[in-house]
Amino acid sequence: MLRTALLQASTLLCLPLSTLAQEDASVELKLHWEPGQTYLQDSDTETTNFLTALGKTSDQKLRLHQMTRIVAQKNSQGQTEAKVLIEHLFGEMTYEGKTHAFDSKNPGSSHPLLQQTLGGAAGRGFTLVYDEKDQFLDAKDTGSMVTGGATPDLASIADARQMATLYRRSLEMGLPKIPVRPGDKWISDEVVPFPQAGTVQVKLNAKFDGLVDREGRRQAKIVFEGSMKSKRDKDTAGRELTTQRAVTLGDDSKVSGHVFFDLEQKTISMAVFLANIQLKVEGKPLPVRQQVTTKLVSMQPTAAP
Repeated sequence: MLRTALLQASTLLCLPLSTLAQEDASVELKLHWEPGQTYLQDSDTETTNFLTALGKTSDQKLRLHQMTRIVAQKNSQGQTEAKVLIEHLFGEMTYEGKTHAFDSKNPGSSHPLLQQTLGGAAGRGFTLVYDEKDQFLDAKDTGSMVTGGATPDLASIADARQMATLYRRSLEMGLPKIPVRPGDKWISDEVVPFPQAGTVQVKLNAKFDGLVDREGRRQAKIVFEGSMKSKRDKDTAGRELTTQRAVTLGDDSKVSGHVFFDLEQKTISMAVFLANIQLKVEGKPLPVRQQVTTKLVSMQPTAAP
């Protein structure tokens, strides 16, 4: 035992001082889109709607796989634009003992409910704009998600911007605002707009769990857990509105997960989120369980047009 300890100690003393310092050095875990690069993401989502709580005979399960392409480039103002495109969506819904498949390449062959909720998702996208310090500036080019043709539907315009915001916030969820060291803890308190449910407060207790070697590169692991709850809508002056939404999140909704942040590529290589949501639909409780796993499949130079 003593010999083993001495060998470990001597090995440690032989390590370069720079390597030892890196383990305790502060690192910035801020999402960065590198101009000239194309990112491919795969997301798997499993959702269980416990409809038996509403008196139904069975629960509903939905499994989805989404492929997303993000092309980063500089604009004429020197800002970075990340063009996000949902390329393909497929999955299946299980309900009342039957399984219904969905494929965005052939949406007409799927269940009417899936056509309604997922049919127009693939092929849509938006652009996220950042300054030279990777600070988010704006979301634009949301027209592909707006319905109504020549007379755009105002509600869909709002929903499109919410979807762009939700995508961006989901990528940044749990990341610290300042440089951190392994072992550091922080609280993330964000207000995120959700379609139908409106404004939701997501409060997380996060921790820099350590540095790991993953996929041949040094990566930071972040773990977190926290809560989600609906907030009252506000007008443009910041005053709370008295209007009630048909769908809200109860105060006892919980979320947890972990994130791997690639220090070399300055982006998230994998994120896992687990949410136990206590929805209220027109005042009736509807428990929902959802797990989302997002992986960076590749980061490659953008091909010439």
